Parts: sequence; C-alpha cells; structure tokens
Amino acid sequence: METLIQNYIKNLTINDIVYFAKKNNIDLTEAETTYIFKTLKDNYQILLSDNYMEIFNNSKNYLTPSNYEKILNLYLSYRKKYFSL
Repeated sequence: METLIQNYIKNLTINDIVYFAKKNNIDLTEAETTYIFKTLKDNYQILLSDNYMEIFNNSKNYLTPSNYEKILNLYLSYRKKYFSL
C-alpha cells in the first residue's frame, strides 16, 4: 500500500488539492493550498505513521481554524477507514 501512496504523491498536483478540497466543502486560500501541497509532498510518510499529529499541530499556523478542523476530521475519517483494514 505504501508504494501505491508514494506513486500517488509523486504525481499529485496543486489542482488535485483544489479539487479534493472543493469536493469536501473546504474553501482553501491559495496560501493554504500551497502549504498543503508542499506538506503532503514532503511529509506524507509522517502522515501515514502514528506521529501524524506532529504535522497537524504545525498546520495550525498555516490554516484557518475552520479549515484545520475540516481537514483533520477528514483525515481521521480516511485514516480510520483505510488503516483499520
């Protein structure tokens, strides 16, 4: 599964971030979009580990409180769905 995710991240674009956010009713600023894109590209392995809150705690400085909560809740729901298999 990690190879699949690694390949997906390698091909991820800014437009993918924008589309996914809009699909999930998250209205990101350009700065937030750029931050999320860079964070995913650079830190996806941490996000897949048990230390994911390290990334989310840092994200509070770059995301609006509303977007932070939406993204964290979305992440946790996907994590529960796919990591409990």
